[in-house]
Amino acid sequence: MRGARSIRIVLDGTLDHWRSVVRGLVAEHVEPERVTWCDGTREQIEPTTAEGGLFDGAPGVGSLVPTAPLEAPALRLPRAFVDRLRVVHCFRSPEMWAVAYRLLFRIVDGERDLLDDPLDPDVVSFHRMEKAIRRDAHKMHAFVRFRRVESAGDRGGERFVAWYEPSHLIVHREADFFRRRFPSMDWSILTPDGCAHWDGAEVSFTSGVPRSDAPLTDELEPYWCTYYASIFNPARVKLKAMTAEMPKKFWHTLPETAQIPELLSAVPARLEEMRQTSRRTADSALPFVPQGVPQGVSVEALREAVSDCEGCELFRDHTRPVLSEGPEGAKLVLLGEQPGDMEERAGRPFVGPAGEVLNAALEVALAGSGLSRADLYLTNTVKHFRHEIDVRPGERGKRRLHKRPTIEHVSRCQPWLDAEMLRVRPEVLVCLGVTAARAVFGPTFRSPLAGEPPVERSSRYALKTVVTFHPAAILRATARAEADRMRDHLIAALALARAGMEGA
Repeated sequence: MRGARSIRIVLDGTLDHWRSVVRGLVAEHVEPERVTWCDGTREQIEPTTAEGGLFDGAPGVGSLVPTAPLEAPALRLPRAFVDRLRVVHCFRSPEMWAVAYRLLFRIVDGERDLLDDPLDPDVVSFHRMEKAIRRDAHKMHAFVRFRRVESAGDRGGERFVAWYEPSHLIVHREADFFRRRFPSMDWSILTPDGCAHWDGAEVSFTSGVPRSDAPLTDELEPYWCTYYASIFNPARVKLKAMTAEMPKKFWHTLPETAQIPELLSAVPARLEEMRQTSRRTADSALPFVPQGVPQGVSVEALREAVSDCEGCELFRDHTRPVLSEGPEGAKLVLLGEQPGDMEERAGRPFVGPAGEVLNAALEVALAGSGLSRADLYLTNTVKHFRHEIDVRPGERGKRRLHKRPTIEHVSRCQPWLDAEMLRVRPEVLVCLGVTAARAVFGPTFRSPLAGEPPVERSSRYALKTVVTFHPAAILRATARAEADRMRDHLIAALALARAGMEGA
């Protein structure tokens, strides 16, 4: 070390300049405690009368900006430090340059794994600054609002301008994100620190401008504000979470936020209206079924939503609703009654003893067709497991015994079945049991199964609909001959459905 004199360094604000300077500092082994960092682009620099020193006569911002000596060797630094420094250097504070130099100096001095120490004060500060930059970038991606201002000259079309006030110096870093997001737009993002412009060919940068240089509105904003008000959900208002994710400092650049006070003031009245509406519609699952485009929402979306259903009292029994299994594009749908004990635990239809009976029947009915159970769509009329608890003296634990769902349960659960059939649109539907048949043909349906072969008929869900016995009914049969007759009917119905599907 050549002495203990303090060194004041003024930077031009770029990472490249800082790196060139620190190469000279490290070459002279200048300890971090001797260096005072100033950023000529971020603060007012007062001239100094100091004479002589390591960086005499260096060009830059005034005569105070140093450059690295030409003979200073390149530094070998860990890739992780270099990559994170490219993020952290956007932090709006000279403290950042000091922390970065302390870390660099220690790494070069032998602490190669310094960044792996989560308790080191400099590492903690470095991580805090990196996190702040990434959060600021996330906010910029979310809250930049472009306004249409003029024709784009020779390129034709339109030009869009946005005003934004980032917390840190991230405009250069994030410009490429907007280039990739809006490649066909000519745009400018104006900030107090600097501006980014895209003309369809390259991104350019200019100095910062005042807020008055940005447009205040355009003719499209009323449409956006109307849309925002229409999707505002008063039942999900969480003020703390909202202001944490969308701080008020950004509100003046977001046209929709002007409506927020009015929307919030209307929350109590709208919630009361929703409560009154829910009292009128709680007699079905309809409020819990996602509403989608004419062809219906995806089955996957229905499977996710059914867990929140409170359309009947069965949700209070702490059972898990089971929607369906199988592909959306299935041509053949098997409709059962309700999930059983094992189905509710597994979250899949027909996996218990009744499922084994069904699988055996399918194996016979589909033989030689190239089809299997995996090609079919299986669901139930009622999505929760209706049961009663059986406690037997001398036995440990409790058993959940199947209890047939009522017509009211079928009616309340009907919106789920409607949504499924709207999406799947089967060519052939097989109703397994009377409960399923009544969900399809109405509550007055009477079973014509006794002694009659299965037949096709038209229903509101499929042009070809077949009614047969539920596999569980076969298990409950008291006589072997009766069980065999019901099993034969089930196989014949499945074979008829297969033929109807192949002839569709």
